[in-house]
Amino acid sequence: MPEHRWKLQLLSFWSLQVIGWSLYAVAMYVTFLTVAAPGALVRLLWIKLFRAAFGFAFTSLLRLFYRKVVRQRSLTFIGWTAAISSVIGGALWTLAENGFWTWIGYRSSFWDAMDRLPRNTLDYGLTLLAWSALYFGIKYWQAWEAERERTLQAHALAQRAQLEMLRYQLNPHFLFNALNSIRASIDEDKARAKRMVTEFSEFLRYSLTSSDAANISLREELAAIRNYLAIEQIRFEDKLDVQFEIEPTAEEVRIPGFLIHPLVENAIEHGMNGEAPLRLHIAARVNDGELHIEVANSGHWHANGNGIGIGLHNVEQRLQQLFPDRSHFAIAETDGWVRATIEIQA
Repeated sequence: MPEHRWKLQLLSFWSLQVIGWSLYAVAMYVTFLTVAAPGALVRLLWIKLFRAAFGFAFTSLLRLFYRKVVRQRSLTFIGWTAAISSVIGGALWTLAENGFWTWIGYRSSFWDAMDRLPRNTLDYGLTLLAWSALYFGIKYWQAWEAERERTLQAHALAQRAQLEMLRYQLNPHFLFNALNSIRASIDEDKARAKRMVTEFSEFLRYSLTSSDAANISLREELAAIRNYLAIEQIRFEDKLDVQFEIEPTAEEVRIPGFLIHPLVENAIEHGMNGEAPLRLHIAARVNDGELHIEVANSGHWHANGNGIGIGLHNVEQRLQQLFPDRSHFAIAETDGWVRATIEIQA
């Protein structure tokens, strides 16, 4: 356990000890005020304060005993240990308190109040048993909270690892496509290949600097898409017609990085197999706090045996991970257009 956490737990225990036994002293004093003689109020106060001090000392020792003996034991063992320890502690508390009063001269003999030993033992034993119940109750609550925190952290780490895996699974796919496009243009037109390299470098910059997969503005994502499409437009020339329809308010919305890229790539990959030119339309708007993104291409939807490819499947998974019950992803073909839509609620 880190030192700062150990100190925090230690401070918490001693704070509870001081507060708890201070309240015990006040409660005992107020309870006996009605039966105390008018001139014995100060004396009663000292008696109750010393009783609370003895309780503080015995429960502190009891804590050390519990920490050494009770380790990963059953509730039955803990219950019996607490009960027996409380009875023994109650008897020792009675004897120690009686010896103290004899030592300071409050009683003439140690044996003066021994007839009250059974009664005081029961009284103090029940007090110690109540303290033990609170002690173990708080310990189990702390253990439950710690386990809950570990579970949440483990879930968050697993979720983050899965998101990173999906993200890096997507990136090389785009990079290889872009490199193949540049390679195909080098022998045909060096100036065009140079422009493609420039666009590709901007795409790489976005890929390498956008390390937070869940904290990218739509504007940044669209800038990278424009770089990617610039490479494809140089390659395909008039065979690719791209249009953007982006509302200014939508550009500020934060989305997972590389969320729209698979939709754009899928549109080009499948759309280029149809009639030229391929028309690509990318739109985004915010309606009643909900982000709507649509990537549409002319042509027909060619689904594989599993319905969607790995890139689109990853988009669906990432949305489910980051926006559970607050997102929707769909692909449909209508009126000669294939439309991939993403909806994310605020």
